[in-house]
Amino acid sequence: RTPNQQKIGDDYAACMNTAAIDKAGVHPLQSELDNINSLTSKDGLAAEVARLQVDGVDALFNFGSDQDAKNADSMIAGADQGGLGLPDRDYYTKTDAKSAQLRQQYRAHIEKMFTLMGDKPAVAAAGAGTVLRIETALARSSMSNVQRRDPNATYHKMPVAQFEALAPAFDWAQYFGGVNAPSFATINAVSPAFFRGLNRELQSVSLADWKTYLRWHLLHSFAAALSQNFVDAN
Repeated sequence: RTPNQQKIGDDYAACMNTAAIDKAGVHPLQSELDNINSLTSKDGLAAEVARLQVDGVDALFNFGSDQDAKNADSMIAGADQGGLGLPDRDYYTKTDAKSAQLRQQYRAHIEKMFTLMGDKPAVAAAGAGTVLRIETALARSSMSNVQRRDPNATYHKMPVAQFEALAPAFDWAQYFGGVNAPSFATINAVSPAFFRGLNRELQSVSLADWKTYLRWHLLHSFAAALSQNFVDAN
């Protein structure tokens, strides 16, 4: 085998070795879980969220570079709503019976995953309720897919200081440094209302509950990656 063939074969074998994956459990995540558990105040949330996002965990919101929608020659920083485990806002806000059932199933799924991580049943149940409560609050501050169809509704280019004022409870300087963002003077806040809502949650939700939320999104991203690797291998 060539070195590349060996790498491909090793990757395939690792993805298909479900016995080893099951035996490892959450051990591959232990250092990440320790980092979350070691938070002593909400002042450290920005650095932790940055570190998780760099590793591909969808926590709190989305940030990256985008083409300036009103200047095709320019790339600008962009911050957008996010941090949900279900596909979009409507899954949390619709009141029909099917939507309510989906939320109940999602809550049961979170509870089961926490139990598999080693949480006692009562702790897992409480944790699932915490995650759903936080995500529902973020969803209610988010724009709907219909609203996002209007390009003007998702364009709010502003100085960085103005953006940071939307959510002053979050240490943006610490976050931008944590994701290794280059220096920039302006940013598109896709949904200013979302970041104002995020600020309210940052102020009102306890550190313990934020830890639970971050634990879930770490686990959720890890499980999704395992599933995708297994699908790709097949």
